Amino acid sequence: MSYFVAASLTVAYTRFDGGVAFIWGATAILLADLVVRPRSEWPLPLAMCFVAGGAATACFGLGIVASLPFAVVNVAEAALGALLLRRFVSHCCHFESLPEIIAFFAIVGLAVPSLLGGAAGLIVHVITSGPILSNWLHFATGHALGAVTFTPLLMLARGGDVAGWTRKARPADGMEAVILALLVGSATLIVFSQTWLPLLFLPFLPMMVAVFRLGRLGAAASIVILTVLAIAATLDGTGPIGLIAGDDGLKAQFLQFYLTVAVLTILPAAAELRRRKQLFNSLQEASALSRLILDRTGDIIMRLDVDGTIRYVSPSLLAIAGYRPEDMLGQLPHTMIHEEDVPEVVRVHRLALAAPNDTFIVEYRARRGDGSLGWFETHTRATIDEQGTPTGVVSILREITRRKELENALTKDSLTDPLTSLANRRAFDLALDRQIAFTDKEQRAGCLAMFDLDHFKSVNDRFGHVSGDAVLRAFSNLLQSTLRTSDLVARYGGEEFVAILDGATVEQAELVCERVRANFAAAACRAEDGRVIRATVSVGIASITPGTTADQLLRIADQALYDAKANGRNRLVLAA
Repeated sequence: MSYFVAASLTVAYTRFDGGVAFIWGATAILLADLVVRPRSEWPLPLAMCFVAGGAATACFGLGIVASLPFAVVNVAEAALGALLLRRFVSHCCHFESLPEIIAFFAIVGLAVPSLLGGAAGLIVHVITSGPILSNWLHFATGHALGAVTFTPLLMLARGGDVAGWTRKARPADGMEAVILALLVGSATLIVFSQTWLPLLFLPFLPMMVAVFRLGRLGAAASIVILTVLAIAATLDGTGPIGLIAGDDGLKAQFLQFYLTVAVLTILPAAAELRRRKQLFNSLQEASALSRLILDRTGDIIMRLDVDGTIRYVSPSLLAIAGYRPEDMLGQLPHTMIHEEDVPEVVRVHRLALAAPNDTFIVEYRARRGDGSLGWFETHTRATIDEQGTPTGVVSILREITRRKELENALTKDSLTDPLTSLANRRAFDLALDRQIAFTDKEQRAGCLAMFDLDHFKSVNDRFGHVSGDAVLRAFSNLLQSTLRTSDLVARYGGEEFVAILDGATVEQAELVCERVRANFAAAACRAEDGRVIRATVSVGIASITPGTTADQLLRIADQALYDAKANGRNRLVLAA
């Protein structure tokens, strides 16, 4: 019924030259229905509108002869428009973005009316001998205006937007909508109720207010109000359109141009406003989520400028490091970082700025608010602007003091002999490699001494392994107390010990190692049963010279030790 009424009114009142109607709104009714309806259900509304359109043309238009072809063209226009909208516009019922609105205008306001306008012009020419081109133009402009004017509101209503807004709206929202509708209507009536002052722009102001307050629904409703009142007034002979010199057809065309401008101004503004609101809401949600995460995270989040100035630091800084976040803003983090670690932290900061796509990690010591030192690990990544230029960095700081202590303890355990607490063979090998490297580079002298307890197996056999362990510990204590703190003492394995005498000459090494040998021979240990244990040690000494490898040096010292044992034990031999 609505399709028949719309078609009848436009055909009856806007056929100014005996051809097609200059204004046509019936297509919008069918188009909005087909877009949201499954294609399997299209036959019924298409058939009903075919009959209604044909009846309107027969009763108020070109007669029964033209009713059938025009019914086909009008129904085909709606069907083709719906097919194209469903194919190329993903949210054609909601007008959520500017690209969707542009596609909508291109399809129902340009392509489809222009295509079928040729058929309409040809039909008029065949029946009445009227001009094809002018009827083509009138059909295209009239149908395009009706489609772009009325379809948006009908689509929003069919898509559930109107019903959804009605359910959610508060009484105050409903009152505001009524007031805005009255404002748009009043401004339109003021403009189109007189002919002496052409204030065609006046309705745009309340229409834009409706857009800002009600969004897409406000835009669509405002366009419909403006269109209905403007067409009614113009057909009644009132309004500024009457000032145009020309026939009614020319005035109708100008009115269509004016209404098209209104649609092209208001509806895109509504879509852009919706997009900005969605973006603003997303930013607010993201900001709230980020703030919640930052406030509750166990890490410290920090944002720094390119020069390292702190611009933001999360509240967790107070609990973790003992500093108030507000006190650190505008400062450099150098004041907290141990001075020895500052260069490495600065280096990593610069690396992050130079490679914005990568994340860099650095470990360093920093002072807490109470002055104590702790270990921290920072993951740093650069922030960039739209041109890809670094604007600073974002860093996630985590205290790793306990992890460092555990690592150090594990490292120490891996390099320490558990019985004597001396360095073990692995630690000694590393130290010897470093000592040789220093000697090669700096020509710094030093000696390697190897100690082997004489007849130690008999000590274990006679007094037991517990007593044997006591003898080993006694000898290790004697070594540590006799040698310098700069010397490295290690248990090489079993009853064998080694020492790196840093910077010592052969004579100095012989003197100190002879003291160790003599003191150990004179000392006495007691077994578990109280018996006295006496033991001796043999010593081999080799000089650390440039160009000598670790394996070569160990073989030389071991050969000297072998010579000491072969010559009666409890003696010291210098390598040849």
